[in-house]
Amino acid sequence: MKKNLEIKPKVGFGDLKFGATKSEVEQYFGPPQETEMLDIEDEIDEVEVWSYWEQGHSIYFEKQEKEVCTNFETDDEGSVLFGEQVFRMNEDQLIAHMELNGFADAEIDEEEPGERILYFDDAHMQFVYEEGEMALVSWAVAVDDDEKILWP
Repeated sequence: MKKNLEIKPKVGFGDLKFGATKSEVEQYFGPPQETEMLDIEDEIDEVEVWSYWEQGHSIYFEKQEKEVCTNFETDDEGSVLFGEQVFRMNEDQLIAHMELNGFADAEIDEEEPGERILYFDDAHMQFVYEEGEMALVSWAVAVDDDEKILWP
């Protein structure tokens, strides 16, 4: 069965919402191909990443947040954002598409030669471009100014 690959800023991915349990994620995507614990500098939270290499997705679970989903990443070219296939968009098209849908807080960072990242802080999203082509989309649950999670 084909999965719903709709990217929903601050809400989730397809039929999964931020706050989904590991069991719910496994029911939706199946068992992960790889799991790994991340040790993030200056962070006390432990983060577990479930990778689905063949499907092109990674799902992040924060230990402090009862091990529920707080972040998605995908490189699946069939992914849809606000009704459009996002991986077909260049940077200018993406910025216009995000603005049209209420997210105008864009910043661009040049990580290394050939790699640019577009951040939309108001959507809690980042889009990675390599050599002018979108390579990855990452989005997270919303947080307020006091770092309190705003569950969907």
